[in-house]
Amino acid sequence: MDMNMALRILSGALILFMAWMSLRAGWGMLTNSSAMVAFFEPFGTAPILRQLLGAVTIIGCLMMFVPKTFVWGSWLNLGVVVFLLVQFVFLHDWKGFFGEVWVVALAFAILWLGHPLAAKTA
Repeated sequence: MDMNMALRILSGALILFMAWMSLRAGWGMLTNSSAMVAFFEPFGTAPILRQLLGAVTIIGCLMMFVPKTFVWGSWLNLGVVVFLLVQFVFLHDWKGFFGEVWVVALAFAILWLGHPLAAKTA
């Protein structure tokens, strides 16, 4: 197996992991699950904003599966995570901040690797 194939497999695995995490969190936000309500409670966000963030997360997740919309979907998910990180910093909740900051690193790694089914140039 050459390096290009190994990177495509790694990219696909990371996308599936990110998609699972995004769908789980997005669905919880969209349906006002008790875990997500408790998670957003310190931020003081309105329920409609929480549901909007859930919808954006799910849309971004679905966009990540299509090579043409992969970058836009990744940035939508990254935007929701950055919103959460800003909320943690505002509250000086460093434990929560460092608990979520790994998602930013994962999102940038996925963007760097690219979509595994996209046509590679050169």
